[in-house]
Amino acid sequence: MASALLLSLVLFVSTVHGLKNSALVFIKPHASTEVVSAFVKEHLTAAGMSIVDTGVKTAAEIDSQKLIDQHYGSLARLAMEVKPSEFTPTPAAQDAFASAYGTTWSDALGSMMTNPEALASLGVDGLALESMWRGGQDVKLAPGTYIARLEREGDPIYTINGFYPAMRQAFVEPGATVRYLVCEWEEEALPWESFRRDVIGATNPSAATAGSCRALLLSKWQELGLPAEPSMAKNGVHASAGPLEGLKERAVWCDANVASDPLAVQLASAGIDAATLGGWLADNPAVTLGGVTDKVFDLTEEMGAEAVVELVAGSMGGIYAYEATQAIY
Repeated sequence: MASALLLSLVLFVSTVHGLKNSALVFIKPHASTEVVSAFVKEHLTAAGMSIVDTGVKTAAEIDSQKLIDQHYGSLARLAMEVKPSEFTPTPAAQDAFASAYGTTWSDALGSMMTNPEALASLGVDGLALESMWRGGQDVKLAPGTYIARLEREGDPIYTINGFYPAMRQAFVEPGATVRYLVCEWEEEALPWESFRRDVIGATNPSAATAGSCRALLLSKWQELGLPAEPSMAKNGVHASAGPLEGLKERAVWCDANVASDPLAVQLASAGIDAATLGGWLADNPAVTLGGVTDKVFDLTEEMGAEAVVELVAGSMGGIYAYEATQAIY
């Protein structure tokens, strides 16, 4: 029995060995031009990456297929679909709500709306809504879940994640495009942490590592024909933060077949069934891996693909925390 188990482990480890990292990089709408796309592709290739797929998504496609909503997952769903009155905050969150607004959660339920309802009621666009939403105090209800009160004549309005419609608007307004590139590389040649820090650069371009994509976009923005200097909000590019997030984003933006994806195949060999993996990719729930409980994308952030599979394989006793610990809404 022991020798058979050892043989299975050896076969599993040998299969995992050689699994490449795969990330999605996309050029955000404010920078989505052929010139910038060529620059980013050249930059990634120079870093030793192979570009295995490229494409363009139009605003109409992004809107009709809800690509940006799928990209942001539960954050977007809470902002656009789930009524705040359907959300059940923890007692601590309800206490924070009452302290911030001087009213109880239950008494405020009649003034709670989805953001699309608030947009229609107020007659404003996403940018104006975000300004109103950020103009007051927000309260954290759960990870990635914030509520704020929008003041208006008569009753106020409460919405969750009221910053999101403005983010979404940039991707779906007429003429907007997203240009994506799928890149692969060996973890030994370039750790994922270095990919994010040294190849892509920090979220704030002014703090990005010299020679990184975001730092170069900042220094060359006029030469590249960008309409304005890159900022933290408009930093040119997005890149997957880890292998699982990369798998989810490839499925969303370039129609990758999850079932046949090399990472998904190895996760299946490690014992992750399709339903569990689908839940991970859709909702980024809290799970327990390696004795640590957190959102699954955060637990696997900046890990190499092989390390993620090995972590999952060694944590089978904790992965089924999914149903009990996913976000409440």
